Amino acid sequence: MPMKKEVIVAEHISKEVSLGGKKKIKILNDISLTASDHEFLSIVGPSGSGKSTLLQCLSGLSNPSKGTVQINDRDPYQLRPSQIARMRRQEIGYIFQSYNLLPALPVFENIVLPLRLSGKKVSRQAVIDLLKRMKFTPDLKSFVANLSGGEQQKVAIARVLMTQTKIIFADEPTGAVDSASKEVIFQLLRDLADAGACVVMVTHDIELAARTDRTITLKDGAIKKMFNQPRAQDLLLAIEEG
Repeated sequence: MPMKKEVIVAEHISKEVSLGGKKKIKILNDISLTASDHEFLSIVGPSGSGKSTLLQCLSGLSNPSKGTVQINDRDPYQLRPSQIARMRRQEIGYIFQSYNLLPALPVFENIVLPLRLSGKKVSRQAVIDLLKRMKFTPDLKSFVANLSGGEQQKVAIARVLMTQTKIIFADEPTGAVDSASKEVIFQLLRDLADAGACVVMVTHDIELAARTDRTITLKDGAIKKMFNQPRAQDLLLAIEEG
């Protein structure tokens, strides 16, 4: 078993947003956690519990109101814009729940865009091979606006996997796909973690969460329980107890 290294460290992070005037709402409340390489960590909880906000704070996309985040021993919120941009290109992959695709670009260009921005080699065959592994055969010249929601989600996932980053944040990566595609996508993420990546996934799918290495359950913006080698019945019970 390889020695694991903590690549994400969050300490006492809270997140508040203003509702106008002096009124604020607290979305996250005093969360501390770590995630390591060779680890698949899942985050579950009811809608509105703060899962997506937590993922954004952990990944350098949304500055916590309080507390600190370290990614590979650096605080992304203390970096210069050019440095955080480089970190996002080279070290972090983020699968957005809303896909964040560019409708003006065809499928192929959406998938390889991060590679082009990083000045990395673009291989059409590598894209084709990855899509085959995903059991997904779109017309690479077609525009993403012509694809279904599930197909767009697969393009968004392929875009991140092509970068081969060692830290991957995935916000409901299987939310819009059928059960067969769900299994393929999960197994790709599982394989990446087994090969040394750190994968942090937000999901509503308790059965998938139960197949990750560790699961955190959220309730009202706070960690309720943490499970090593989680079981589906334990996760369901933890959520229902809330």
